[in-house]
Amino acid sequence: MSGQLTYEELVDHIVNEKPIPNIVNVPNVTLDASLVTKSNMRPRPKPWEQNNAVTSELTDVSPHQQTVVAEEPEICTRSRSTESLSKYYAIEAEFEQQLQSFLGGNEESEKLQ
Repeated sequence: MSGQLTYEELVDHIVNEKPIPNIVNVPNVTLDASLVTKSNMRPRPKPWEQNNAVTSELTDVSPHQQTVVAEEPEICTRSRSTESLSKYYAIEAEFEQQLQSFLGGNEESEKLQ
């Protein structure tokens, strides 16, 4: 027989339980449960746990048991300043004026207000 089997030859091999050429028979292997070992490595800290990574190593508490307190974002601090708010409102007012002039005073501009 040459390198490849035709479909009919393959079906014949399967139906008559003949060995199929170029197929490697791999025996089923079951590993013994006594070979299993416990992992000694800690899980990698997640990005929001990066600041607490040093603390968790020192206190010997797993990262899953720690409570992570998020720091106040910088955006919130900026938006509370009166200067930033006044700039925002000025930009918003200018945008509304531009929008109204673009729409030409149609009914749509009245709906936006």
